[in-house]
Amino acid sequence: MISLVRYLLADVLRTQRWVPPLLTYLVALMIIGPPTGPVLPTYAMAAAALVPIGMWLTVVVFHSEEPAQAAMTMAITGGFGRVWPAKVLTALLCTLVLGLVSLIWLTVTANQYEHVGVGFVDYVMTALAGVAFGTLISRPVLTKISWTALVGVGICLAQLLIRQAPPVNAMIDLYADRSPSPGPILVIAAETLVLSALVIGLAHVLARRRI
Repeated sequence: MISLVRYLLADVLRTQRWVPPLLTYLVALMIIGPPTGPVLPTYAMAAAALVPIGMWLTVVVFHSEEPAQAAMTMAITGGFGRVWPAKVLTALLCTLVLGLVSLIWLTVTANQYEHVGVGFVDYVMTALAGVAFGTLISRPVLTKISWTALVGVGICLAQLLIRQAPPVNAMIDLYADRSPSPGPILVIAAETLVLSALVIGLAHVLARRRI
C-alpha cells in the first residue's frame, strides 16, 4: 500500500493539477489570517475552508490518470480493492499536509499555543470530511467534470447552510460567540468521523459498480 501511495503521489505531482487548489487555499489563508484576536475562530474558518479544498484535491488524485491508465494500474497492482483505498489515502495525506501548514502558520503568527490541540482536531475532521465528500464526486462515481463541479458546490453549500451539519456549520456555530471546551468539539469530530465513514462507504460501493 505504501508503494502504491508513493506512486500515486508522484503521478499527482507530475500532472501539476494540485497547483490551483493549493493557490486557492493559500489565498484563503491570507484573507482569514493572521489572527489579531483569539486564534480559535481563525482555526475554525481556516479548517472549514479545507473541506472544499479537500474535495478538490480528491478529484485531482482520482482524475490524475486517464481511464485506460487507471485500468492498467488496477490490473498491475491488485485491482480495485487496493487502488481505490490508496487513492483515498493519497488525497487525505495531501489535504492533511495543507492543514498542518495552515495550523503551524496561524499558531506561530498568533503566538497562541495553548489551543493548538483543538486546532489540530478541527483540521483533521475537516480534511477527512473533504476527502470523503470528494470520493462521491470523483471517477468512477461521476465521470463528467461538469457534474463533479455542480455536486461539489451543492455539498459545500449544504455544509454551510444546514444547521448543525458536521463539521462545517456545527463548528462555525460552536465558535461563533465563545471559546468552546474540548467536549463539544470532540462530539462534532465523532459525528464527522461517522458521516465520513458512511460517505466513503457509499462512494466505494458506487465506484465498484461503475468500474
